[in-house]
Amino acid sequence: MGRRRPRPNKNKRERDGKGYQSAVKENKLFEKYYKELGIVPEEEWDAFMNSLREPLPITFRITSFGGETEELKKLVKTEYIGKLLEEKSLSDKPKVVCLPWYPDELGWQLNSSRQEVRKDARFEKLKTFLLQETESGSISRQEAVSMIPPMLMDVKPHHKVLDMCAAPGSKTAQLIEYLHNTPDNELPEGYVVANDVDNKRCYLMTHQVKRLNSPCCAIINHDASYLPNLRYGDGPREFVKYDRILCDVPCSGDGTLRKNQDIWTKWTPNQGINLHGIQAKILKRGLDLLEVGGRLVYSTCSLNPVEDEAVIAGMLQKCEGSVELVDVSEEIKNLKYTPGISQWKMMTKDGSQFFSDYESLSNYTHFQPSMFPPTKEESEKLNLHRCMRVLPHQQDTGGFFIAVLKKNSTVPWQQKKTPANTEQKEPNQTVETSTTNGGETKEATTEDSNPPGMETEDGGTKKRLAEEEEDLNPKPSKQVSRRLHGYKEDPYIFLEDNDPMWGPIKNFYGIPDDFPRNQIMYRAENSQRRTLYYVSSAIRDLVRRNNDRIKFINLGVKVFGRSKSPLVPDCDYRIAQEGLVTMRNLLTKRSVVLTRDDFILAMTKENPMFKDFSLDGSQKFHKMDTGSIVLLYKGSDSATRPACDLVICGWRGKTSVRAFINSGLRFHYLRLFSEKLAEDLAIQLEEKKQQKKDKEKATEDDEPIEGDPTGNQEGDQGEVESEATRAEEMEEGEGEDNVEGCDNDNDTRTTDNQIDECGT
Repeated sequence: MGRRRPRPNKNKRERDGKGYQSAVKENKLFEKYYKELGIVPEEEWDAFMNSLREPLPITFRITSFGGETEELKKLVKTEYIGKLLEEKSLSDKPKVVCLPWYPDELGWQLNSSRQEVRKDARFEKLKTFLLQETESGSISRQEAVSMIPPMLMDVKPHHKVLDMCAAPGSKTAQLIEYLHNTPDNELPEGYVVANDVDNKRCYLMTHQVKRLNSPCCAIINHDASYLPNLRYGDGPREFVKYDRILCDVPCSGDGTLRKNQDIWTKWTPNQGINLHGIQAKILKRGLDLLEVGGRLVYSTCSLNPVEDEAVIAGMLQKCEGSVELVDVSEEIKNLKYTPGISQWKMMTKDGSQFFSDYESLSNYTHFQPSMFPPTKEESEKLNLHRCMRVLPHQQDTGGFFIAVLKKNSTVPWQQKKTPANTEQKEPNQTVETSTTNGGETKEATTEDSNPPGMETEDGGTKKRLAEEEEDLNPKPSKQVSRRLHGYKEDPYIFLEDNDPMWGPIKNFYGIPDDFPRNQIMYRAENSQRRTLYYVSSAIRDLVRRNNDRIKFINLGVKVFGRSKSPLVPDCDYRIAQEGLVTMRNLLTKRSVVLTRDDFILAMTKENPMFKDFSLDGSQKFHKMDTGSIVLLYKGSDSATRPACDLVICGWRGKTSVRAFINSGLRFHYLRLFSEKLAEDLAIQLEEKKQQKKDKEKATEDDEPIEGDPTGNQEGDQGEVESEATRAEEMEEGEGEDNVEGCDNDNDTRTTDNQIDECGT
């Protein structure tokens, strides 16, 4: 076969003498369709279209998971946006506003385009802050409307939560924050299972979620419309039912026109029609997995009723009263939106015809009955007005649709079909059979029902509920199965109670005897255990029961890493920074509480000597043996800033100490003490990078220099050379200097490849 000639990019912006021409922001079919639907009041139409043509504001929220939230909020309001709050942008809006509907003043919006942010020197400080704090996990760059669905889920610490289409993970991170809203930062009883069909996007999501260091989250890779059940407990027929489910389905994404300009030229009414089926399948599967009394939030970044109200109405009709729409108008104060609609029309691809009901169709086989609105009588029962549609011009956001569903009883297709509806067949009852063309005998069943009781050889009865059959173990099509290929994951292996490896770790760090060592896992079956992870007891149970049938991508928090040293013969493992969220109060023998000045010294100087610390700090280090340590700052006991506890991991050498934290966390902690400290660190790192460049340029033709490039004559860092090198590399990797670099909310599924993945 010959080489395929490249297609010309019709949407590419051409460059003239003055620069790049702006992309065309016009689509006649789009305007005709939505004008006919009437979802936007006529007097607001111009404002609606003008808003879609404007760039999307930059939004971020402060992470509510961790003890530094209040300190960081004060810092944001005083150091970074205090003056900007009083100024106005080119559009005559305040440059920075607090999102009025997001709780506790944790959500913020910059009413300036990204071009303005790049050029305006007054944003430089805030831009640097966003980049560094995003790396540390203290700030999440997320589109404003994307924050709404997790808020409406009302997640509690004991809930089992499922995110069915989770990548890239901004909403999943929000769910984890709500799950960890416990007194004194205790470990919650519940957990979050985050799923996505795209294997590569699962790893993108892993990066997003791992910033929170939660042991209560598992990432899996399956098709949401055929999501397998997770077993739990010791019984063979015990399956997980979730208390909260987020169903943020793939969609045409016409609500994201402000940030995805390609949609202006690519949008057609057929995009929503093609996705309607897969959206309904995902929603149905979500209701299968939802616990009675639980809440499911269905959302799209589309304004099209075919993807929104039509999916909800069709599913409510199938549920026959077992599921209802919840009125959440009082759960988010100050949010502007329009209620869901109960009547809409379908438009042909060329826009020549509109249809209001299925009976009026002719020669349009791609339209399905479920895409059309219900009758007036049915609409009154369904309460579609309880749905929420956020329009871009209402509060300067993107477009979004949200519907909150509550499951009041078992859905009809999961109910056991027996004469008494609850009785089990007697052992001597026979089962109706029918003979197929091939002569095979099968039980007589109806669609969405279960086979009746089956008599076994020993006279007992085999109970087979519907959820133990196709509803609980659905099998995806071959086309779907081909999409699930990816990297082969290593197995998850948990420590046994009598594992000899745990004894030296427990004794060296002073970990209590009642610590659940069976929640420590590793992933190297036939080699050395280089890394140890910690998971909650609930996640351990899920993995133990489903490791051979569920594709787990990532779970657990790294707590120990193998780092053998002849200076530390008693323990081969050092503590990891990620694990300190969970282990900080358990490492009794290796923890050192430092004063404010000593803690700052440990973070700002590369290898401070014991004598550089205060008398109290120096004495504490001299009393400890060489090896991995935990450095604590008790801000809650001090009247100085910050008024929160901080913790970092490090290494106690022969005569010096070294902190092992990446640059993002180092900037974050220093900023909590003083903005000047963070600025000084930035200058030091820039000088260090320049010195490295000059050295490489001067020696590029010379032989490689052997030995310790740091010139450390103490000889006490050799045992942790790899860790020191890794820490230095992380400090030097500052990333690109732009706000988009920290934008983790690419939460739209609008490309052709993504639409193809939906099976349309």
